[in-house]
Amino acid sequence: MQIGEKIKNYRKTAGLTQEQVADYLDVSTPAVNKWEKGNTYPDISLLPAIARLLKIDMNELFSFREELTEKEIGQFANELSEVSLDSFIKAFEMGKNKIKEYPHCDSLIYSIATVLNAALTLSDVDDEKKLECNNVIVEWLERTAESPNEKVRISSIFMLAAKYIQMEKYKEANIFLDKIPDTVIDATIMKTKVLAHQEGTDVAAFFLEGKLMQTVTNIQNYLYKLIEMEEETGNHCKAEEIAEITEHMVSLFGLWDYGKVVPYLLIAVYRKDVEKCIQLIKEVLMESQKPWKMVESPLYYRYADTVQGKSFSGVGNNFVRALATEIENKEEYEFLKGNKELEAIFSQYLK
Repeated sequence: MQIGEKIKNYRKTAGLTQEQVADYLDVSTPAVNKWEKGNTYPDISLLPAIARLLKIDMNELFSFREELTEKEIGQFANELSEVSLDSFIKAFEMGKNKIKEYPHCDSLIYSIATVLNAALTLSDVDDEKKLECNNVIVEWLERTAESPNEKVRISSIFMLAAKYIQMEKYKEANIFLDKIPDTVIDATIMKTKVLAHQEGTDVAAFFLEGKLMQTVTNIQNYLYKLIEMEEETGNHCKAEEIAEITEHMVSLFGLWDYGKVVPYLLIAVYRKDVEKCIQLIKEVLMESQKPWKMVESPLYYRYADTVQGKSFSGVGNNFVRALATEIENKEEYEFLKGNKELEAIFSQYLK
């Protein structure tokens, strides 16, 4: 943290305005404002007075006991790991002393907790001492779980959740799992384990089936996009290979059968093959009217039965309307507009 940020934070903690700080130090208010923004630095002769006003010592003002570089933290972590191979207790005390020296350096605390947590698992210390050390490591991680450093914070939260599961404290584990953004870390398996202990295997399996369906659907859409991109770049053979993979995937994961046709339709659209497009649109529309008996799949029968019913036949008409609107409005389908055969096909389904 820069000295200007320090002054700003401790000024606010002390309930002081920039004007009051300026008056105490006999400087202008804009000067204090520039310090806090990091545009300029206070004169060295003012530093003792600033520390007294903010009720902190010079070490705190200069972050002497707060910040270490990533290189320094990495070097200490390596040293700590080497010491732990000979004596876990010696390494543990070494880590504790370092944290006392730099109590606000979240990156350091997290690194020490990570190294010692791994070493503790392999150590030969007795159970009582192991529990004592484990509790201290948890305390460190709970501190860094509040870190303003997003990477440190989320990593600490994930590690805490894992430790609480290991300790069979599932309520505490769930609290931390809920704080993990799905976009950063996939904690699905950990959440499933907690659910199984808290609410039973069926509830956990239902949750996991829903996650699986979401994941498989995403993969299907990724493959569709890859097909389009290969066609755009002229890699037609690759597009056809991916289309075949997508077709097999639909069967393998029990997805709606119309998804087997879509990859080939995408290719036909990019190649502006009118005859092929009309043939494939017929197939897509026909398959969309067949119920998706998702409940028959061993992969998501709980999820399907509970959340979406035993078939998806009711979605068919919505799909037809959506496809008709897409063809009508999107530029890539321009070559199909006004085709009488295609209009007749859609009119048959949209009665």
